[in-house]
Amino acid sequence: MLAPVGMKKLGLKKTIGLILAFGLLFSGCNYNYHTGLQLEAEGRFEEANIEFHRAYTRSPGNEKYKDAFHRTAQKTTEDMLIRYEQYVKEKKYAIAFRRLEQARTLSPNHPRIDLELRKWYRILIAGKLDLVQIKSLNNQIPLTDQVVLTVRINSPNVIRRLEAPVDYQTGTFYVEDILYDPPQDLLMMYSLNSIGVKLINNSTESERFMRFVDFKTPVLIEVRGDLKGNDKGLMAVERFYPVALLNQSNNGDFWYPSRGIRYALLLDETEIKVSSSANRIEFLPHMLYINKKERRYFLDFGNLQLSQKKTGGAWSYRRLIDHKRLYLKELQKIILLNTYFFYREGGYPYVVK
Repeated sequence: MLAPVGMKKLGLKKTIGLILAFGLLFSGCNYNYHTGLQLEAEGRFEEANIEFHRAYTRSPGNEKYKDAFHRTAQKTTEDMLIRYEQYVKEKKYAIAFRRLEQARTLSPNHPRIDLELRKWYRILIAGKLDLVQIKSLNNQIPLTDQVVLTVRINSPNVIRRLEAPVDYQTGTFYVEDILYDPPQDLLMMYSLNSIGVKLINNSTESERFMRFVDFKTPVLIEVRGDLKGNDKGLMAVERFYPVALLNQSNNGDFWYPSRGIRYALLLDETEIKVSSSANRIEFLPHMLYINKKERRYFLDFGNLQLSQKKTGGAWSYRRLIDHKRLYLKELQKIILLNTYFFYREGGYPYVVK
């Protein structure tokens, strides 16, 4: 039985469509492959690898594409590791770590990459910020598209400040950092830089920072001593919080921070003893928790409070010691942060020397 003419035409159109589709697919693969060969010949292995990956993804059964992809993946990995080493020497830790992770994506079983990854430690800097005794902010903040209450943190990289946005519902703030094989001295360089609001203008894609409290960069003069601690097994950070000791070292009164603070630290086995030109230590964290096995450090700044007694007046600042630390429960709701809230070697309070 003969098919109707309409059906013949429809079948012909489908066949032509399929032929064109396959033609475009294979021509695309071929284009990517030959572009990759040209880039490889020029020594641009990372770009070549991208083109070979596109060709191989579209045609996974093609051994030629597969070999080209793996060949350039190895060369790209070696190039990335060379650049990674250079970034580490220059203390550009964030860029270095990204390069190492990119190299791992290309070569997941590379023994050197696995060895290097064990030298990296992740640091969580977190706490809670409350605005108390505030008359009104409406007349003090210029009209803009976005206003983000922000805590700025000084880090071991002196040209890079960390920014931790404050959650308007819970008051919690946090930011993560990474350090390469960190000596204890580097961990001691995290301090408050400033607290204020980031003003963002969407139309001009510009932003500026309006400071309420400004410490600038407190100067660490020296670090002596050592922190002691053996792996005691995994323990929740809530289990160790020496309230009485912390209360002795935190005045509790609001104060007007001055710039140019200088401080020295004595790592006295189980405590971090602070000598400060300001005779206050609230610009530093008040607890450090160490988990070397999982390569995690948690710097807890505690419950910070800002006060402004009259509209347009100076801002004062303090830390409130609260044994409940309810802000930890809010932070623990963020699944990606959970590993930070356990320690092995110990919890170390910052105290006045």
